[in-house]
Order: sequence, then structure tokens, then C-alpha cells
Amino acid sequence: MKQSSILPTILGGENRHIVLFGRTGSGKTSIFDQLVENNQVEFQIKKGNAKYSPVVGRCRLGHAGEVTLIDTAGLDDVNELGSEQAQHTRNIIRRADIAIYVINIQEFDHKAREAYRRAHDWMEQNMVPYLQVFNRCDETYVGDIAKLKTEFPDAIFISTYTPGSISLLRTRLSQMVRSLKAQEAPLVPEKLIQKGDYVLMLVPDPGLIHEYAIVMELMDRGARCVMIHEDDLEAAMREIPRIDLVVAYARSFGKVRDIVPENIPLTSYSLLYGLKSGVLESFIEGARAIGTLTKDSHVLIAVGNKQSEIYKEIGRIKIPRSMRRLIGEELQIDYSFGLDLPENLGEYDLVIHDTGATMSQRSIQARVAICQEAGVPVANYGTILAALAGVLDRCKNALLPEQEEEEAF
Repeated sequence: MKQSSILPTILGGENRHIVLFGRTGSGKTSIFDQLVENNQVEFQIKKGNAKYSPVVGRCRLGHAGEVTLIDTAGLDDVNELGSEQAQHTRNIIRRADIAIYVINIQEFDHKAREAYRRAHDWMEQNMVPYLQVFNRCDETYVGDIAKLKTEFPDAIFISTYTPGSISLLRTRLSQMVRSLKAQEAPLVPEKLIQKGDYVLMLVPDPGLIHEYAIVMELMDRGARCVMIHEDDLEAAMREIPRIDLVVAYARSFGKVRDIVPENIPLTSYSLLYGLKSGVLESFIEGARAIGTLTKDSHVLIAVGNKQSEIYKEIGRIKIPRSMRRLIGEELQIDYSFGLDLPENLGEYDLVIHDTGATMSQRSIQARVAICQEAGVPVANYGTILAALAGVLDRCKNALLPEQEEEEAF
């Protein structure tokens, strides 16, 4: 079993998460093993009792590409461990792109039905796409299977001992992943850029990869992208005859805001990714909470990857220094690391999420929902830096022009 040093890679970015869960004895681990296959990377997330730690692997789903597959502890086992471990498992499912609820068809009695109904209601409430899988159908009377197929028309019926069953599951999962991709918002809003527009993209390091994802989408739309070092902005503004959009790093807003005229839309890479994740409006609203903080307030900076250079520069230095300069040196700032948020969220006045570069879109959405349920405003690095630089509404109006509000503070 490999250690989780590659965790940020396999659980990050655009990689889709598919989580298997179900009662002990449902056969989900056998399904996991066949989906992952022997030649794939596999490791265990070290959290608490290793017996109950989720196991992670890579799974290839044909044209849908490679996904991350996570096998969780049996639901019975989780319940025996108490609320903390149970909550950890629920959080894994909550941030999944797809959840697979595995049922041992031979044990689908009244108690198992009630457990499924509770799981169904919980996933619907948390908007987790899921697939119901009845396993061990090779040992079940075909008449009973037929009745269940009528009752659960969207479920699939398999056996890990029957050739073709796992292929059937792969096909369904591939269809679901491709459907999710088709439903997602574009990285750059369609109304923001038209064919032939000039986009000025500022970078401190031309080798960073995130810019290229945006460049590719802009060029596919027919935009003309000019990528320059942020120190050359003033010269570029003089030399380029027309600029329709400027995309900067949020940490440079303080330097960029006075150079780029008000009539030119201004945004950042992190705001574009926040918009794609569907949580930008929540982050913007959360950033406005800076205006309500006092020197006695309590702020949490939630970091997905502790080794990230962005965390070391922005989360550890720039944001705390700027906020304390504005609010007071006594402002208390704590940190959490990894995919899970602390249980005591209600004690904080603001949660600041990092860039989310090592997390899936669903992980970010789940974090926002958890903060909202705790009644705590949540923002990200980009919106906080925009608010501190006084350009939050300017950036917001570039991406969400139909809504206009006063500056954060």
C-alpha cells in the first residue's frame, strides 16, 4: 500500500471523485478492486483507525477519462466508531462527483430498505449524484431481480463474479461523468468575451499551468490572448490598441487596479475558477464580511495543500498581514489543512478558502455548504484580496454584470 504523498495530485483539480459506500458485506470493496485493477495506483488515507480509513485508487472509464475511486468503511463500522468518524465518511461522500451506494441484494430486507431510504434522502438533500448498485445478483432468483428492477428502474444489477458486470458498471459511470462535464459552466463566461476580443493575461511566472487552461478556452472562442509579465502592464496598455479584458493574479490587484482603466473589465484567475465552481457569489458575499470584523474576531484559513507555494505566500503572509493592518494586530487567525474542515466552525467569524487547486469542484462546493450550514461567511483568496484592494465590486461586475452592489467596505 502506497503512502498518501501523492494525495494532492490524485485528489486534485479536475479529477472526478467516485465514492463507494454501503453496509458491511455489500461487496463494495470487491467492486473497488475490479474497477481499480492491479496496475493502478492505490493508497490509504491515514486518518484515525487505519482499519476504517478510506482507500483510494485510479480508475479509467473509457472516453470519460481517469477518475479517483474511493472505498469507504462499511456503514455499520462507521456507526460503531462514533460521530467524528461517521462525519468524516459523510464528508467524503458529500464532496463526491458521484456516489455509488452498494447493496447486497440477498440482504435487502426491511432494515436495509430503511437504510437505503435514509441514504437516498441525505444524498438528495446534499445534491450528490449517485448510482444505486445491487450486488451479488448471481446468487439471486431472477424473479426477485425483476421485481427490484421495476421498483428501482435507475439501479444496475451486477455480480463481481459474473463476466461483464464490471464492464456494465464502467459504462454507466462513464455516461454519468460525461453528463456531468456537459452540464458544467465554462471556465470563461460566454458573455464576457466575444470572437476577436483582446484579452491581456498577466502572469508572474509563464510556466504556471492554470493560465493555459484559460488561454485554451479563450482561443477556442476566437479571442486574441496576449500573455505578459505583470511588470510590463503599463507598457502593454500603451502599445496594444484595444483591450477588452484583463486577467490578473488576485495578489497583484493592488498594483493593477490603478493601471487598468475603469472601463476595461478586470478579473483574476481565482475568480474565474470560483465562477466555474458555482460558488463565486457565495465567496463574494463572504468577502464582504471583512467590513464587520473587529480586532476580537476569529478567522479560519482553510488550506487544501500545506505544501502549496500559494499558501506559503498568500495564506500565510499576505492575507494575514493585510487583514491585521486593516482590522488590528489582535485579529486571531487559525489554519486547517486537508480536505476536512474542523468541527468547531461555528466559533469563527469568517472562513477563507484557498485557491482550491488541489481539490475537485464538488469538494469546494461541499466546503461552502458546510460553512453556510454553520452560519459562517466563507470567501476564497481571490475575493478576499479583491476586497482588500477595493476592487471586489469591479471584479464582480465584470463576471456578474447583472448585479450591482456597493463596495465591500
